[in-house]
This record gives sequence, C-alpha cells and structure tokens, in this order.
Amino acid sequence: MTKISGPSARYVPRLGPHHFAHLRAVAEGLDTLECARRFLGIEHGHQAKTAHLQTVDAVRAIARRRSESAWRLIGLAIRLQTLPAQPSLDEFMAERDLDGWREDEVRQMHAEAYPPDAKATRRARLRQRQLELLARLQQLAAQTPLESDWVTGWFDPATAAKLITAGMTTLGELKLNITTGGCWYRVLPAVGRAKAARIASHLTTLLPETGERAVFVLPVSSAPLRASVFSSATTVTRPSALRDELRVGNPSAADSPASALLQVENDAQAIEAWITARAGSVATARVYQREATRLLLWLEREAGGKRLRQMNVADCTGFMAFLQHIPPAWISRARAAPGEQGWAPFRGPLSHQSQKQAVIINASLFAWLQAAQYLSANPWLLINQKTGDDRERKMLDTKALSEDASEAILRFIDAQPPSASCERMRFILRFVESVGLRSAELLSATLGDFQLENEGWVMQVHGKGAKNRIAAVPGQALTALQDYLTTRGLGRLETAPPAAPLLASTLDPLAPIGYQALYEHVKGWLTKAIRASSLPQKECDRLRSASTHWLRHTFGTRAIAREVPLDVIQAQMGHASIQTTTAIYGRAPIRRRVDELAKAFG
Repeated sequence: MTKISGPSARYVPRLGPHHFAHLRAVAEGLDTLECARRFLGIEHGHQAKTAHLQTVDAVRAIARRRSESAWRLIGLAIRLQTLPAQPSLDEFMAERDLDGWREDEVRQMHAEAYPPDAKATRRARLRQRQLELLARLQQLAAQTPLESDWVTGWFDPATAAKLITAGMTTLGELKLNITTGGCWYRVLPAVGRAKAARIASHLTTLLPETGERAVFVLPVSSAPLRASVFSSATTVTRPSALRDELRVGNPSAADSPASALLQVENDAQAIEAWITARAGSVATARVYQREATRLLLWLEREAGGKRLRQMNVADCTGFMAFLQHIPPAWISRARAAPGEQGWAPFRGPLSHQSQKQAVIINASLFAWLQAAQYLSANPWLLINQKTGDDRERKMLDTKALSEDASEAILRFIDAQPPSASCERMRFILRFVESVGLRSAELLSATLGDFQLENEGWVMQVHGKGAKNRIAAVPGQALTALQDYLTTRGLGRLETAPPAAPLLASTLDPLAPIGYQALYEHVKGWLTKAIRASSLPQKECDRLRSASTHWLRHTFGTRAIAREVPLDVIQAQMGHASIQTTTAIYGRAPIRRRVDELAKAFG
C-alpha cells in the first residue's frame, strides 16, 4: 500500500488478483464478509465493510478512467432469481401431444406457455457484463504480488504497521518468518495464534507458491543421544542413534578411503568413531554431534554434495564465512526433531564464541581422522583458523554480583519466613561465592569429599574434564555449610553421613537434586530478590540474566578485588592455565599495570 500523507492519512491498497477474486465472489451473490475474510485477509466485520468499499472505489476509478460505461456494476451483489423448472421442447411436445406439429409452431406455443422473466433476464445480463468487466480490468490493472513488495501494499494498515515494527517489511521477509516455523508472531503486539494463522493464510493467497519450507533431510530417523551412551567417563559405547543422524547422503564404502585403524564405511561412521573415542561426557558428545551434523549438511547443500575427504582449503574458508552469516533458510525456531518438517540446523545467528568453537571442533575432527588414516590430508592446517576477538565484547564486563547486590539478596532471604528452600538458597549464595565451584561440581559433591587437614578444611572436587582437584573451604563457606546441615537435621559436618549430598532436596535431606532444579531454584530466588531491591535500575536490568554460574564469577571477581594471587584463584577454580584466569578476571593485571605506569609517569 502507498501511504498518503496529510491530516486524513490512510493506506491505499495495491490491487492484486485477490481483490478481483473478492469482487467476482461478491458479484455472484456470496456474503461480503466471508469474501473479505477469504480474499482480503480481513478479521472483523467493520473492517470487511471498509475493505470492500475501498476495493470497489479503487476498481471503479480504473473503470471510469477507461470510460467503461458499466463502472457502477462493480461491487454490486447481483442475485439471480431462481425460476421454476421449465420442460424442454421435447417434453413439452410429449406432454401436450403435439407430435406432428411444425417446430416453429411448437416453439411459439412453448414461449406463450412459459414467457421469459424480464427482470431475471436483465439480472443475468448485468451479472455477465459485470464479470466480463472485472476480467478485462484485472488483465489491465491487477499487479502480481512479489516477495520484494512492502507489506504496506498488501495488508491492512494496522497489520502492516505491526509487521514493519517487527522488521517484516516485505512479503518475502514475512514469508521467511512464517516458513521458519515456531511462534514467529510473538514479536507482533496483540497477535495470537488465530490472527497469525489469518496473516499466513492471506500471504498464501498473495503468494500461492508460499508453502512449507524445505526439509533438511536426514534419511534415517534419528533420536537424541542419551546418557546411556556413556557407561563411564572413559568407557564409551557405540551411539547408534548418532550414526542415524549423521547419515547424510549415505555414502558407500567405495566413496571413502580405506583405514587400517578404523572399521568404518562412510563419513557418518567415521565421525561416530571420533565422538566415541574423544568425547568424555554426554554434553561434549552432543556438541560434537551438532557441529559434525552442520558440517555434513553444509557439504551436502552448499558444497555440491562433497564428502569429508573431498573438502579442500577453499571449502574450509567458505564454511568459516558461512558460520559468520548463517542464511535465513538454515535457521529455525520450530521445535522439531532432526529431519522433521520445520527443523533446521541453527536456532539463530552464531555468536563470535560459537563460531570459534565450531572451527576448533571441526579442525580437531579432521586432525583425528587424518591420524586414524581415514583422511590423507587435513586442509584446516593450511588456513588461518583464528577468528580473532569479538569487537562487541566488553572485556571488563562481568557476570558477577556486586557487593551491594549480594547484600540486597541476602537481606531479602533473611526477611522471608523460615523454610527449607530459603535455607538452601542462603547456603548456595554464601558457599559458592567463597569457594567458586561449578554447578556440576556443586551437584556431584558429597559430605565425604570434605576433610580437615593441618592447613584447614578442604574438599576434593571432581571437575571439568574428569579431573580431580583440592579446593580450600574458607570460614564463610564452612559456616554456611554447618548452618545448612543443621537445618537439614544432619548435625555438624564432622558427624554427618559421608554419603549425604552437599546439596539436597527440600523434601529429603539425603536426596540429591539435578541441574534443572538447581537452576530454577537459584533463578527464582534471584529474580524475586532483585525485583524487591532498591538497587539502581541499570543494575537491576543487568541482573535479570543472573543465574547459578554468576555465583562462580562472583567468587573470581571478589578474589581479584581482595588481591588474592592469581595462581591461587586458578587452582581454586580449576582453570587449566593461568591465562584462562587472567582472560576472565583481568582486573588484577590491569590494576598492577596502572599502578606501575603511575609510578613512572605520574
């Protein structure tokens, strides 16, 4: 539609084939409201009347400009009168025993017995003229909707304004959002499932070729990896479901080079062997599976159906560029299993960190396959795999609770009526803040992991990468733990059951909890506490995304601020290298740098 500026601004629709279809349906006597809903995408009765009149005015204007004398017929509902059935000429002759009479005489008597209805004849003639006029005008004036057309040309003003505000400015962009699947309409104000269905239906009327999006075909039905894939941290069984999911194109053994070290027949089985050998956990296996699936699909669709052994340097750089700008057709919000309608390999554009991770994982895959003699060469070694740093990332931004935020949260907890949930949250906040455990480490720990040594209380942690380490338990953490055990009825740490979980269910002091329960517990308490606090709005906005992992970052940030040596923080948090610690908590070296330069330059 074209917007006319001025005090009485309104949208004037572009005329398309659907407008003439609406007028033809009205001309043949169908209900105007139903016709408007079907062909014009109208929702309410008053809108239908307005849309009908605007369509009639627009088409009549074209007819007048072309000096069509019958322009007033446009928009009229001409209902033909239903006449009683008349006998045919033969039936009339048989009924009246007129056999032997001349045909012209019989016709004359038939006409006298059944005279024509002048009004019905005139109505039929007018409708015929009306339909012929609409057909001529459609050929002359109807515009074919294109994906590049703005939605303002084809939707009512209110709907068009909502679509444009949500970034769907053209029919093509709207089509892409609809075919992407999921609740695409959630970004449209006051548009629910029913209204969204009408918008989609009208778009189908405008662009008849609009259909279901292409399916990313995984020929064999797949199922997600289950925890049973891994019998232990180091012993891995063969994940048959993964083999199904990665069988893209199903290359035969003849398509793949022989390997003396791997008993595999194709790329999918080679990738399965890599995951079986190198993934140490279900979470890692899922990440490997996801990245391998994306790479194979890219080779299938964007690189002409290549196999892993055919991938060259140009393909590697092309895949890296692809990860930086994921095409819309590869993105889906639909919740569907791989290979089902609506599924696509990506949920949205990749962050800089995700792009880097994808490159690292695929490069390691190729290195392993080359070492296993499945590939003769590794093209990833010949390109610059470094993606650099994310320019948008603020290095000094931190996902940690400030001192004021921690105090506000504790005040809120202390003000609540005593409960098992309240006591558990107080413990989590005070303990993790002073020990720095990961969520998985907190959930897997038992009271038997704690031990009093000459140096003080410590705990053994089974951490990331299935590595053990010793973490110190300072006074704040120990006090929080002793109080928490008392509320659970387990007494003091020295006498509590060693097999009892460090973090327990609120219903059973000896029953552990899972990650989802921990996440929802902490997230719920933090949300309520921040909402009730008097913290500055800017900080409240930042803390809306706070979760369990923020408590670990709070430990690192607090330790840096209190001048704990970096090597101590590294060992306590279980970082593989001190570079990881300085990269995350970089304020200590910055403070030293500022102080030293201040001494030199004032």
